Amino acid sequence: MFSWLVPILARHADINLEIFGSGGYASVRDLTRALQPMRKQVRFWGHQHNVRAVYAQLDYLLTGLPEKEALGLNVIEAQACNLPVLAPMAPPFTETVVDGLTGHLYCDPRRDGGTDFARLIERLRQSTSRLQPVLAQEHLQQFTFAAFVDRLRPVVSWARQYDCSARR
Repeated sequence: MFSWLVPILARHADINLEIFGSGGYASVRDLTRALQPMRKQVRFWGHQHNVRAVYAQLDYLLTGLPEKEALGLNVIEAQACNLPVLAPMAPPFTETVVDGLTGHLYCDPRRDGGTDFARLIERLRQSTSRLQPVLAQEHLQQFTFAAFVDRLRPVVSWARQYDCSARR
């Protein structure tokens, strides 16, 4: 993903990438290689325990490839911490980000060469306002623990009918 996005981001010396998390040697090597054109604008932080403190210092969360995300917990965390998200317009991001309310969705750069992402970056750089994802409570409530439990209730009920130990 960054091989498409970095040439666009590198045009702007005032844009920095702060990379959090960890990965295997090969993925870090490949990421480092893709980031070379803007290496002076990139910092690696590794795993962080206090994501709220990290997100409070950022302008946006930029996601990775959609097919690498099962749900995108970092996306939900960011929005709950009032950090808008920039993500390709594909699942799971189309389920977890409300375009124009909790973040911005853009065409996958592998499809359009990054044209839509470049336009988005220009709009964001010219904008004087920032989205406030935390105001989208109805959307965020879908991802609470209580909502998760409610979604699992039918599954647990169904599984109970097949629990042989309960029939004794």
